[in-house]
Amino acid sequence: MKRRTAVVTVFCICATLLLAGAFSTDSLGGDKRLLSIATASTGGSWYPAGGAISSLINKYIPDTEASAHPSAASRENVRLLEEKKTDLAMVMPSVAYFAQSGTGIYKGKPPAKIKGLFSFWGIDLLIIARADTDIYKIEDLRGKKVGFGPPGSGSANMSKKILEEYGLSYKDMKPQFISATEQSQALKDGTLDAAMYTIGTPASTFVDLCTLTKCRILPIENGMMKKILKKYPYYAASVIPANAYPQIDKATPALKWVGIVITYDDLDPDLAYKIVKTVCKDHLDEFKQCHAKAKELTTMGMSKGMSIPWHPGAARFWKEIGAIN
Repeated sequence: MKRRTAVVTVFCICATLLLAGAFSTDSLGGDKRLLSIATASTGGSWYPAGGAISSLINKYIPDTEASAHPSAASRENVRLLEEKKTDLAMVMPSVAYFAQSGTGIYKGKPPAKIKGLFSFWGIDLLIIARADTDIYKIEDLRGKKVGFGPPGSGSANMSKKILEEYGLSYKDMKPQFISATEQSQALKDGTLDAAMYTIGTPASTFVDLCTLTKCRILPIENGMMKKILKKYPYYAASVIPANAYPQIDKATPALKWVGIVITYDDLDPDLAYKIVKTVCKDHLDEFKQCHAKAKELTTMGMSKGMSIPWHPGAARFWKEIGAIN
């Protein structure tokens, strides 16, 4: 009986150690360096991107084995990096910026010891109005029925910041805090005049809207773009292409945030260099197969939108190709 109990105890201890080390870089490694990549939920576009990064590392970087795992997204991923329970992480640039600078949602906390590797595809802030309204620019939203993302969402928070730069607030209009699908339906029904939402371009729900209802997209003017990007370094300039949405045949300047891949300060610089070079240049064509949004990526483009300082290994690569000084 004692022997059986001892066997069970040993098994439980081993299982616990295996689980505790599931995301650790030091367990079960042998001669290989184990890397884990924190992504987001399995239903989003980040999870397949993380899987593609791990596949490229496994194929092309000797003595290194990577695996992607789902997570609760940006804030959780920063915590995992801080605790060295993951090695690479996909995060929103605003969350990385606040964590690294100890500001915003991380105010009062020690700055996170994180560094940037590269960016990937972006999410545009779509500002759209029915064409039968007198809304032609953002200032025209005053007094109108406008849809925003759900309360507390990244979409609603971004919209709030942009409105403030134009001297507006939610109090200046009749806001509804609803999902993209609900916004689209409300614009069709005429219960909304306009909407602001961060979403990949083209978004199917707004494609459907513009197919049935003539709309216009409101631009971010050049002067305002420069002002916003200086104040909010975690946003980036974008363009919503002509004909991305039916019946809208003019390209429109917009704002976006891009997903970024980051790591902890002391990841081996040579390994960081190899990862960035493998994904962003040598085998970018393979990475582009992971998701429809990846097809628009370019090597130089993947150096844009980083909101925190570069990891030294990444900086070495980006300097080599002339992307940064």
